[in-house]
Amino acid sequence: LFVALEVMDAWRAAASEQQAALAAAVPLETRRMLRVVRPDLMHLTLRFMGEVDEGGVAPLQAALDGLAPFAVTIALDRAGTFGPAARTGVVWLGIGGEVRALRGVAESVERAIRLVGARPEDRPFTAHLTLARLARHATEQDRRAVAEAVHALDAPPPLPFATSELALVRSILEGPSPRYEVLSHHS
Repeated sequence: LFVALEVMDAWRAAASEQQAALAAAVPLETRRMLRVVRPDLMHLTLRFMGEVDEGGVAPLQAALDGLAPFAVTIALDRAGTFGPAARTGVVWLGIGGEVRALRGVAESVERAIRLVGARPEDRPFTAHLTLARLARHATEQDRRAVAEAVHALDAPPPLPFATSELALVRSILEGPSPRYEVLSHHS
């Protein structure tokens, strides 16, 4: 399970354009190492929880229902990668706008789900949309080529939008591509 903000279609279209620009900027062999995220699967994850048994879903939903209402305006920002260029494994699109307020929402989600027994998150929250992942067998040269291409991409249009609703989502990892099922919305 994970808690996320669903994104608007215009963001998905801009992300798709960034994916195409990235693919065009790297050598063909490196392009084959990129596993792009389908735009219809894109979301802004606030907290990933992993496996949660069925008995844990209702307490999570109740905890999310107990959060204070929020409203935050966010926008798209430049693409980037995680980690050093030679080891990068994820290409993402940054989030701008009211990032401090968004971080506050993520912190509220963290507190709420910890109250129902979830393990604490050990990584700091970084607002982003995942564009692509590199195959595990990608070489350091492939990874550097991707990192260089990402940093040379033009920024997408910001396309700001206001949101005030969280989604509790289940990942279904059967088949070649994940599927997501929204279990509940919380505002």
